[in-house]
Amino acid sequence: MDIRQAVLSILEHAASQDPRQVALAEELLRDWEIKPMFQATAFDIFADRSLPMGVRWLAIISFKNNIDKYWKKTAQHAIQIEEKLLVRPRLLDYFDEENPQIAIQYCVAVSRIARWEFPRVWPEFIDVLTARIQEIVSENNPSNPDRRQTMEHNVLYTLHLFIKVMCQRTLEVERQALKKLTPVVFGIIAPVYVERIRQFNDALQSGSSAQFHGLLKSIRLCVKTMRRLFAYGYKKSEPIGDIAIEFYKASIDHQSAFYSLFSSLAPDSRESADGLQLRKIILLYGKIYLEFQKSDAVRFITMDCVKTMLQWYWAQIKIEAPKLVPLATNSGSPPETTLEPLLIQGIELYRNVVKNFYYVVDEGVEMDSSVKRCRQIIDTEIMVPEFVAQMAELLINYYIPLKPKDIEMWQDDPEAWVVEEESDYWEFDIRRSAERLFVDVIDQHREQMVPQLLSMIWNIQLSSDPNIAFFQREGLYAALGLCANQLYDGMDFCKWLKEHPVADSPMGVVKWRIAWLIGKWVPVKFPASERGNAYSLLLQLARADESLIVRMEALASLLHCIDNDWDFDTEQFKPYLQQSIQLIIGVLGDVNKAESHMRIVGFMSTLICRMQRDIVPYADSIVSLIPPLWQSAADENLYQTTILALVAKLAEALGTQSVALQPFVVPLIQHSVDLDNPAHVYLLEDGLDLWLALVRNGSSIDPAVRALLQNIPKLLQYSTETLKKVLKIIESNILIDGASIFTEYGHMLLHGLCDLVADKNLTARAIATGYTTLNILVQCVPLEICVKPLTESNGLWLAFTQIVDKKEEAMVLVHHAGFMSRVAVSYPSLFSEFLASQDTAITKAFVENWIDLYDDVGQITQQRLFAVGLAVAIATTNSGVLQSLDSMVPIWNDIMSDTGSSLVYFTDVDDDLPDDSDEMVAENQRRKNMLANDPVHKFEIKQILAQSMAECERLNGSERFREIVAQVDPADLEDFKNQMSQ
Repeated sequence: MDIRQAVLSILEHAASQDPRQVALAEELLRDWEIKPMFQATAFDIFADRSLPMGVRWLAIISFKNNIDKYWKKTAQHAIQIEEKLLVRPRLLDYFDEENPQIAIQYCVAVSRIARWEFPRVWPEFIDVLTARIQEIVSENNPSNPDRRQTMEHNVLYTLHLFIKVMCQRTLEVERQALKKLTPVVFGIIAPVYVERIRQFNDALQSGSSAQFHGLLKSIRLCVKTMRRLFAYGYKKSEPIGDIAIEFYKASIDHQSAFYSLFSSLAPDSRESADGLQLRKIILLYGKIYLEFQKSDAVRFITMDCVKTMLQWYWAQIKIEAPKLVPLATNSGSPPETTLEPLLIQGIELYRNVVKNFYYVVDEGVEMDSSVKRCRQIIDTEIMVPEFVAQMAELLINYYIPLKPKDIEMWQDDPEAWVVEEESDYWEFDIRRSAERLFVDVIDQHREQMVPQLLSMIWNIQLSSDPNIAFFQREGLYAALGLCANQLYDGMDFCKWLKEHPVADSPMGVVKWRIAWLIGKWVPVKFPASERGNAYSLLLQLARADESLIVRMEALASLLHCIDNDWDFDTEQFKPYLQQSIQLIIGVLGDVNKAESHMRIVGFMSTLICRMQRDIVPYADSIVSLIPPLWQSAADENLYQTTILALVAKLAEALGTQSVALQPFVVPLIQHSVDLDNPAHVYLLEDGLDLWLALVRNGSSIDPAVRALLQNIPKLLQYSTETLKKVLKIIESNILIDGASIFTEYGHMLLHGLCDLVADKNLTARAIATGYTTLNILVQCVPLEICVKPLTESNGLWLAFTQIVDKKEEAMVLVHHAGFMSRVAVSYPSLFSEFLASQDTAITKAFVENWIDLYDDVGQITQQRLFAVGLAVAIATTNSGVLQSLDSMVPIWNDIMSDTGSSLVYFTDVDDDLPDDSDEMVAENQRRKNMLANDPVHKFEIKQILAQSMAECERLNGSERFREIVAQVDPADLEDFKNQMSQ
């Protein structure tokens, strides 16, 4: 069986309805796709129109999918040039494919090959493709017009895909190729576009609706291609071609004509195939303007037609405005807008004109002539004062108020509305897009608009029609909140709030908006004396008898008052704390969506974080929430992370009283840090934070919390991103009760830590962090408990051999030497026995290298540790140590001459951990106690040296001791004696 028959057989099985045959065929295809000639064979099968459609479709899909994998010559199993040459000459011969599914895959395959081969390997591709376009569009076959139309659509679609990719390329050779082909493509596509527009107008006048769809598809593909070339095909410093400019100018009239046609259609017709094509074409023109504005803002403004285009958009924004809110009628809901995305495009175009850094020059900087011209056009022709005032008024009255559909959604699904309101997809929502435009207009025209806006707010004139009055009030209230930063100087919001009581208002929207307003104004301007009134009002609006959406917004604004207020005073808020907690708990019980639960739990976490110890009296009520919350969060990993964060904040706030939480939250931590649990990907970091908060703040450790240490070996090997937290957890456990912890888990912890510091793939910083934990372990665990595990773990031997071999960089070796110094200070007998068991020459090399590393130590605390370690080490008869006394004395002299450093107590509290006071974090005090009992800091080095020298003399005898001391340089020895005698 040749390769064609084999591949054809596999594809036939893949096209069957039998799942087993399909699975087997897919497996065989994965094996065959890397074999020589497979891609050429798959293309041959696609090209054979005698085969079933399903087989041809699978063949072209396989061919297309493998292009990205194997067409690039540097890819593994890359397609050989001989096989490519079998495909390339006939690659552009199948634009007459009539099956839409197959045609799409074929066009994508052609564009992907061109992406890899143009312009380096196949520079003539664009010439061949444009020639095919000219040949197809000029074909005149009255007997089979559908064939020409099919070919035209396929070739234009292929060109569109190719241009789309070219506009995304960044290499200079590709940018130059795009620059060269831009006028060529415009010269070919623009006439096609113009001709199809003419034909569409003729068909429209003659009523030949059968041609509409095909013509609209061709027009759309032409516009899609030219819009990208217009935005990205010309450099800013070079002129745009005449044909491109003519297309751009004509597009404004064409968009207007298409929009008029679309507007005249009945609502049902707008959803037809032709109606959807019209819709897409109209919005494509808007994309031309937006992309051009983004890529070349200066030239966008200076084009002659910009004013006409913006005026047309504003006309549509103005015409459609009454359809958004029922200000002109009191009957029912307003009619649907004709094309809301078009209005959003217009709003975005104006927003980019109003506020664009290309049109702004800092004070004192000379304005460029082009920027000066842009500024002049904007100020004198586009954003003139009369128009600015009209724009602001229109936005206030129609665009920024809540819409009837918002109110309807409040009633149907308030939680979904809140989630949508907080999403980042504002560019798809006309109200939120208009809000941004409004804020920018007021901000850029403060002198003109702030007094007018303040006058409107203080002298509001409401209609006698309650329906109209509602939206008038809503627009002004929205403006007041959106522009809080702009109205800062001229607005007394507290006075306004007192004059507009809302507590007894029957309108939930007004209550919601007032709660929203308070959240906007408190971080901006709200006197401390008035904050209590704001807290009271928000808590009143969060009561259970209010609608859920008002309660949620009141709590959100309360969060702003707590979290975003630089002048927040915990003492001032304490009277409202209990009620706040009760109301948050109440809302938690009434919401149903996971997103809402996460939001409210986040409120509680922020409240706990800000109030800290003041939360203790209410801790029980918060703790009682955790089990039902955790149960409701099953399979909602992001929701579970917020619960873990809440408990961690609570543990920090409770301080030593957090001991009561330990047995309660162990299952949560175990679920989060269990690496065999798939959910650990989401929960691990927050689980570690909770674990660390418990042991840092607790005064003791529950056995259940100790049992969590069984996860440590896997966690140490899991990821460097979580490594630091894991090591801090070990340290915190050791600091609480080192002896007890080590008795139960010492072997496991030591082996894990020693494997960590021995890992050659870790950075020097990670190794240093590992040794920091080992050093704390040595300081906190008695020798009789630690000696056996430490010896069996080969931790000493690892550090010793690394220093002797001296193959690592000095920045790594200093950490090995620091650990040996710590062992020498904390376990002097073990250290002496270990050195005594080594060969004298090896010991001598170790001590010499240990001493040499002193100069590579940057921190004074570590230098002192080295010096004290060497001082303790000389209390021996080991000649390998004593032979280096002459090198040790200068180090001791250096430490003793550093005034005051021998008595300084250095903190070892991690800067990356919460900066809490000693009373709040029990571990901070434990660390200080550990340092206070550390011989390195507890005793003056002179005292340690005197004891070690005396012990050395006792062990070696006076005569040998004098011989040892005689090795020292006389000047260094004299300096040493002087330092010791001071």
